[in-house]
Amino acid sequence: MQLLTKQTYLPNLVIMGAMKCGTTSLHKYLSYHPQIAMSDFKELDFFVEQFSWQKGLDWYRSNFTNAAEVRGEASPNYTKCHLFSGVPDRMYRTLPEAKLIYLVRDPIKRSISHYIHAVARGRENRNIDEALTGDRENNYIQTSRYFMQLDRYLQYYAPEQILLVTQENLATDRLNTLQTIFRFLNVDSDFQDPRFSEASHES
Repeated sequence: MQLLTKQTYLPNLVIMGAMKCGTTSLHKYLSYHPQIAMSDFKELDFFVEQFSWQKGLDWYRSNFTNAAEVRGEASPNYTKCHLFSGVPDRMYRTLPEAKLIYLVRDPIKRSISHYIHAVARGRENRNIDEALTGDRENNYIQTSRYFMQLDRYLQYYAPEQILLVTQENLATDRLNTLQTIFRFLNVDSDFQDPRFSEASHES
């Protein structure tokens, strides 16, 4: 008896961060579009050597079994180059034609939200003044240095392959922002879903 295996695919869209900028919400919104299939598990972290790279390409492909026009994932650790080196190089060698979306927000508010996230999970016991002091080895500050993070990708990907989206626009002008994203992805930009009114991880 022959075993039937599912056809798997590589993604052609990566939401590469940043942390605490709306990546969970955007992952959901995109999954509602009939021409887009997002991975069931959001943060695959495949291109981070310390996390999922050793699982291999077949494992990565196994997260994409839908032959949609756009297949994507979202992993905010992809824009923490100060912690995880080599991510853009691995990504480009694997997905040279992919489109990338980089969500950003007010860098101070992002750093504070990142700190609150760490405290809530028991990973941070310093007060906020201590935690956000200095920037050279400071994860909170370095993650908010958006151009530093983006510049690593621009060494590999053409600017037209990367779309910057602000969390503020996604929150306050959601429909227009999603239409801009849909146009960037060359899918139906007129598509709407009542679930677009929902937000995730509001803190």
